[in-house]
Amino acid sequence: MKYSISNFNKTGVAWPIALNNKYKENYLEQKYFDFQKMATACLGKNVSIKPNLLSTFFDNLAFSEDIIKNVKELIGDNLYLWSSAFFCKAPGEGKIVSYHQDNPYWQLSTTNVVTVWIALTNSDKKSGALELVPNSHNFGIINTLDVQNPRKAYLNGEKTTSEKDLLSYKQNLDEFLKKHNPEIVELKPGDYSIHHVNTVHGSGVNYSNNYRIGFALRYISSDTKHKEESQDSAVHVCGEKNSYFIDEKRPTSDFSDEAVDAYKKAMFSAGAFGNKKY
Repeated sequence: MKYSISNFNKTGVAWPIALNNKYKENYLEQKYFDFQKMATACLGKNVSIKPNLLSTFFDNLAFSEDIIKNVKELIGDNLYLWSSAFFCKAPGEGKIVSYHQDNPYWQLSTTNVVTVWIALTNSDKKSGALELVPNSHNFGIINTLDVQNPRKAYLNGEKTTSEKDLLSYKQNLDEFLKKHNPEIVELKPGDYSIHHVNTVHGSGVNYSNNYRIGFALRYISSDTKHKEESQDSAVHVCGEKNSYFIDEKRPTSDFSDEAVDAYKKAMFSAGAFGNKKY
């Protein structure tokens, strides 16, 4: 492991970590495309936010014993899955994710928050891999966004970045990045990385001939709240619950009426970001 779980408090990053379950070549990529085929048939669109609420496979992935064990080691035994998202870059599409920290966007009350980023395909420099800046979480919030209230901006559908940027708003980190270099997180399908909510990260263009697809899981401690919401919803993972959260139901079958209803209700949560595809 290039960056270990044991040094996470210092570095704010860990990778590569292999899932305990081993999958055949292209299996995870195919599961993604099978999911989107079902989403289009059922909902009339691709789904990028909170897909775990519609799919037993991606729900089970979010509850993988090895992932939960590592997350508990980092932020404690009382956990919620606050949000999840697919990040899909088609070959030659030109999409990027500009460098940023998550908490200025997410507006969460604690830093007991980590993202687990699972590679569903090969993820390397050519394909526009995730890039992380180790130790950057130690600087706190480095700069503000170019919108005053991200939650309201999400709900209003505002976007201040370019069309090629999968982020909606800009956090200018140019000066910081002159002194601190991002590192490319090379992952094979079934590998994952973990980063702190204040770790600087981004990703470049996919110049390869293949899709680059990641599944991001955002775990929070149960005492974490959204600063703008009097109540929120999330999936309870383990440990003590918090009455602040309405429980999001785990699916018992793919795209069932119950699962679709749970997904639609969850789109009003803060972790759905105004149901924007980004």
